[in-house]
Amino acid sequence: MSTITLSDGITTIQTNPAISILNALLRNGIAISFLCGGKAVCGTCRIKILEGENYLNPMREDERVRLSHGRKEDKPPEHIRLACQTYTHGDIKIKILSPGRS
Repeated sequence: MSTITLSDGITTIQTNPAISILNALLRNGIAISFLCGGKAVCGTCRIKILEGENYLNPMREDERVRLSHGRKEDKPPEHIRLACQTYTHGDIKIKILSPGRS
């Protein structure tokens, strides 16, 4: 089991590598925006990785393009990931950039 700690430094949840960060947050009642249902289409479930980036799965092309505002030639912002496309196999700390429904 891995832990996800939120930027408030208080909230910590357990997760495993088979569950996306988005689903882990939702299963624990933590509010985060997500419009497309986890398909890397809307980009609303953006998170900032504060610690433990080395424990995340590599960014896939669809996530990279979405974070680059649809421009394949652009680089995505550093330390920003889509929660729906990101999985962790170690302890991380994140900031939810678009709080929303839980």
